[in-house]
Amino acid sequence: MSNREKHRVVVIGGGWSGLYALKYLLGEGLDAHLYEGRSHIGGIWHFDENENVGGVYKTTHVTSSKTFLHASDFPFPNSIGEFPSHEEVFDYLNSYADHFKLWPNIHLNSKIIHVEPQWIITLEDGVKTIECDYLVVCSGQHQHANDPRYIPPFDKFTGTFSHSITYKSPYHEQFIDKRILVVGGGETGSDLAVELSATIAKRVYMSIREGQWFQARVLGQQPADIMYTMLMRLFGYYDNILVLCWKRIFFVPMWGSGGTGVPEWVPKVRFLHGFINKSREVVDFIALNRVIPKRGIINIDRQLITFEKDENPVEIDHILLCTGYKWKHPFFSHTDIHDLYKLVFASNSNGTLAFVGTARPVFGSIPALAELQARWVAAVFSGRCHLPSEKVMTKRRQEYWKRHTRLYPHDDIRLKQLVNLFEYTDVIGDELGVRLNLFYLFFRHPIAWYHVYCASPWSPFLFRIGRLSSDEEKLAYKRHLACIPEKNQTFHRYNDVMIWAWVIVLFCLFTSFILIVAIPLILYLSGIFK
Repeated sequence: MSNREKHRVVVIGGGWSGLYALKYLLGEGLDAHLYEGRSHIGGIWHFDENENVGGVYKTTHVTSSKTFLHASDFPFPNSIGEFPSHEEVFDYLNSYADHFKLWPNIHLNSKIIHVEPQWIITLEDGVKTIECDYLVVCSGQHQHANDPRYIPPFDKFTGTFSHSITYKSPYHEQFIDKRILVVGGGETGSDLAVELSATIAKRVYMSIREGQWFQARVLGQQPADIMYTMLMRLFGYYDNILVLCWKRIFFVPMWGSGGTGVPEWVPKVRFLHGFINKSREVVDFIALNRVIPKRGIINIDRQLITFEKDENPVEIDHILLCTGYKWKHPFFSHTDIHDLYKLVFASNSNGTLAFVGTARPVFGSIPALAELQARWVAAVFSGRCHLPSEKVMTKRRQEYWKRHTRLYPHDDIRLKQLVNLFEYTDVIGDELGVRLNLFYLFFRHPIAWYHVYCASPWSPFLFRIGRLSSDEEKLAYKRHLACIPEKNQTFHRYNDVMIWAWVIVLFCLFTSFILIVAIPLILYLSGIFK
C-alpha cells in the first residue's frame, strides 16, 4: 500500500540549480521540498571514481572564474582560487545548504521515475508518491549523453569508443599508448585532449566540425572572462562597435583568428554568436605537436578516418566522444525546450511548471543564470510576480526562437539554450524588478556608476545593489567591487582603451549632432537663411 505526501512545491534535483530554487522558494514562505536521487547534493560536482556514468572526472575544475559562480548573497571564500576544483565546488554547495538551513527540506536517495500532470510524483521505491501544486525541474544539462556512435559515419568504426560522461582518469587501458581521436569543440574535449596527450596516449587528434571560438582562461594573473566589462552592453549585446573594436584590436592579436590561429578550427560563426571555449591550453599542446587539430569527419573505414580537406586518412584506435548532452527528462514527456517561456516556464501548465538551470551563456556560467531564474520562479509561485497570458507568452516564445536561430546559426541545433549573459540576466532582472537602473545610478551615484559600467565585469551582486540605500545593497556593491581587475594586470589596460573608445564614439556622435543638426538649426532660427 503506497502512501502519499502533499507539498506546495517540489524541486527535482539537488545540484546547483536545485539548491538555489529551494532556498528562494523557502524564502518566499512556500512549503517546498527538494528530492535528489543520489545520496548527496551537488549534482555532477560530486566525484566518485567508481561511478560508471556521470559526475566529474578526477582533475575537473571550473572553466568560468569565481566571479561568475558566487551566489549573490553567499560568495565563495577568499581562500579559494579563481577556478575552484570539483572538491571546492562540492564543499561550497554543502556550506550553502548549511548556511541557509536547507537540509530539513532535502530528501536524498529519492529518485523520481515518473511525473503526472498536475503534479503527482512517483519515487523509485514504489512505496511513496508525492503530490504538489508547483513543480520545479532542476535535473541539469549534463545527465544524458549525446552519443552518435551508432549513426553514420561512426557506426563504421571498428576501434573502441567512449563518451566523456564515463571518463574518470586517463589511466585506463582504452587510452594507454593508443591513437586517440577526441570529437567535439567544448571545454571538456579540450581539457581531456590536453590530459591524455600529456600522460599516456601515443597520439591525440581533435576534430571540431564547425570550428570553435577560443579564449585563454587567464590574462596576467587574473581570469580573462572578467575583461568583458559592463561597458560593452551600453551599445548592444552582439555586433556593436565596441565589440568589433575589441575583437579586431585585442582578441585576434592576442589569441589569433578565432582565438587560436589554428586554420582547421576557424569558427563558422561571428564573435559572440557561438559558445566561447575557455580551455585554450590545448593550443599550447598543438604547438608542441602533442595534439593534432582536425576538421570534421567525412569518412570512416574501419579504423581509418578521413577529415575534411585531408587527402590521407588517419588510423585511430579509440574515439573519445565529447559531443555534449541531450536536454532530456525521462521521468515525464515535457522535454521540449522550445515550449519554455524565457527558458523557464512551461507552456500549457498554468504557470505551475518551471525549469531552472536551462540557460547556457556564450561566456559565463550556468549557475550565474540559474540563481536569477530561481528567484523569478519563487516570486511567481508565491504570487509576488505574475506571468502574462498564455497567448502573449506563446507569441513571445515564437519571436524568441526565431531570433535565436538568427543569432546562433551553428549552436541552434546542439545548444538550443545558448544565451548572451548580459542580455539574458537583464531580461530576468526586469521580470524581478532588480535590474540596476543605469540613469538612476548615473545621476545619484556617479562614482558607483563608473565602477559598475566602466571598470568592472558582470557579477551576480549587481542584482542586489538596488538604489544603494540599505546595508544589504551596500554590502552587495562592496562584493561587486572586489571583482574589478587589479590595475597592474594586463587586461586592465584593454579596459582603459575600451573606455576611451566609448568616449571617442560619444564625442563623434556629439560632434555630428552639432554639425548636422544644431548649427543649421541655429542659423535658420537666426534668420540667416531667410
